[in-house]
Amino acid sequence: MSEKYLLSSVKNAMKILRLFTHKQKELGITEISKKLNISKSSAHRLVSLLVKEGFLSKNPRTNKYRLGLSILTLGGVIFSNHELYKEALPIVKRLVHTLNESAHICLLEEDQVVYLFRIESSQPDRLLTYIGRKNPIHCTSEGLCILAYQNKRTIEKVLSKKLYAYTPYTITDPDILKNELKKIKKQGFAISKDQFYVGYVGIAAPIRDYSGKVVSSLSMIGSTARMTDDRFPVFIEHITQAAKSISEHLGYIDGK
Repeated sequence: MSEKYLLSSVKNAMKILRLFTHKQKELGITEISKKLNISKSSAHRLVSLLVKEGFLSKNPRTNKYRLGLSILTLGGVIFSNHELYKEALPIVKRLVHTLNESAHICLLEEDQVVYLFRIESSQPDRLLTYIGRKNPIHCTSEGLCILAYQNKRTIEKVLSKKLYAYTPYTITDPDILKNELKKIKKQGFAISKDQFYVGYVGIAAPIRDYSGKVVSSLSMIGSTARMTDDRFPVFIEHITQAAKSISEHLGYIDGK
């Protein structure tokens, strides 16, 4: 077997695993072959290997495939051993206890923001912010907060793509967003109100690693009926302080 063929097979196997989402929990061989533009025989061979290794399992009722327990095991190892998770967890728990709104740690993945983990409050909100979910950058406080500290090339790449309006209040003008990013970087926090969900607001602050690079964000998202404008200063103070504390635990030393 040539090295080129082997690498291609590994790449396609990884692509198969990435096809599964919260909306697409099961897939058949035909669907997989069409989505990856590979033959059915190749799809079947790769799926059989993934099943053998426990990364996929077959649902006997539908004859379709879903993610297996090996994925869950690996995910648990990454989740529990991720340095950011270990350092942030107790701080985020205290923040949620103090303000009683759900808090999130997010990362950038290409042109989307990904939720690394979430601590829920006692509020009844059921926002789509589960662990692993990907949301847009341009209309979420958690996404804008990280993007504001990235290099010019990264910012241009994100803003050059079509920016979808999720609500009547979503900012989709790249020039306006560039000014907003400058403002966020200067003030040290981001606020997104009614831009992704009408009736909800997000407030986020940057998290830095030991080198000072902004690697993630800490955000709180809640109903505008509770997180009212007059309470913003309180949320901003607690969230930015918590994000600073997480950064310090990651080795960041503020030079100011």
